[in-house]
Amino acid sequence: MTPAGITREQWKLMGVLSLFWATLFGALGIFFPFYSLYLNENLGLSGQQVGLAMGVFHLVGLIGQPAWGYLADRTGARKTVLVVITLGMALGFVAFWHVRSYAALLLVSMFFAAFYTSLIPQGLSLGLGLLYRSSNSHFEWVRAFGSVGFLITCFGFPFFLDAVASGTDEADLGLLFPSAAAIILLTAGVVFLIPNQKNIREQAKPGAWRLLIADRKFLRFLLYVFLVNFMLDGPMFLFPIFVKKIAPENTLGTLKWLWLIMLVPEIIAIALSGRIRRRIGVRLLMFSGLAAGGLKWLACGFLGDLPVVLHVSMLLHSVYVVGALVAMPLCVNYLVPTQLRSTGQGLATMVSSSLGGGICSTLVAGWLIDHFNNAAMPQICGGIGAMLLLIIAPFLVPNIGPKPAE
Repeated sequence: MTPAGITREQWKLMGVLSLFWATLFGALGIFFPFYSLYLNENLGLSGQQVGLAMGVFHLVGLIGQPAWGYLADRTGARKTVLVVITLGMALGFVAFWHVRSYAALLLVSMFFAAFYTSLIPQGLSLGLGLLYRSSNSHFEWVRAFGSVGFLITCFGFPFFLDAVASGTDEADLGLLFPSAAAIILLTAGVVFLIPNQKNIREQAKPGAWRLLIADRKFLRFLLYVFLVNFMLDGPMFLFPIFVKKIAPENTLGTLKWLWLIMLVPEIIAIALSGRIRRRIGVRLLMFSGLAAGGLKWLACGFLGDLPVVLHVSMLLHSVYVVGALVAMPLCVNYLVPTQLRSTGQGLATMVSSSLGGGICSTLVAGWLIDHFNNAAMPQICGGIGAMLLLIIAPFLVPNIGPKPAE
């Protein structure tokens, strides 16, 4: 989309939504890359315990994601729902900071998950509702700022820990929680700046969610995203444990540089993905992400102990993100009625991220680490599975595009 096609009001809206995604992913840039490492090192949990603790997030998400989505669609109060979710997430981060036992960790995880797992799908629903303009959506440009925020905090957090370390003692990795809480509070403040336009206040009729359950194309799509996340998410969630195996003396430093290699191309790829999508279609864009994710984990699993292979394979992450995290919600947007966008995004995220990735994939990945005594097994198995899934993917994802009416 050229600047000439964007009005002054749209520029303002894009600025606010860009700030929303930047702060949201800025908080996740501290939490996501280092959380499993914190559980493993600071709390002394085994691989399977880490998998269970992270799986709890998504177990709760099975209820929370469609529930928040349907609440937003039925009431039309999508902006208010987003404010409540961000504030609840901030409170959860603070609670994590005081956890000392495994039982308490599981309880806090359940509370946190009730908000955390629904923040991105509800943010997507709101953003797409405001920015969606047929095939010329501004969504990709705005979403790219999320990766910018993730890059800044992910790369900067280890430097922050070094700065607050006293003498020869290492800083407490648990500082990730208050740091993430402070940033997510900024996200809540930004939500108040989002204009409450009519097109995000549409209300669904009672029982309208049944339209999605009866849609065979949507059900096949849900099966596809479940399998994608099952193959690829567990290896990513437990990636810090893999890095610890190959770089035990400088785990945080290695993670920092690997994320830098992943995120810089990701920002460019997301910003340009709108042009690519208009050329090849959202379906092929998703398949490209699946192939890139599988190749990345195969390279890490078999040859990750070679620094060159490890670092080069991280470049594939940008293609995976475009296919899985950008093309997927756009595909949902094409498939579902406009008044059910929040419910559709919630259901798709529940099936893919929560059930497929967060529960099934993470538990299997933790089991593979413990029973094979090999931190690379999740990457190896996930990569092989992704390549096999690529063969049947065209039979699961319909060939769809923007609705002519929009």
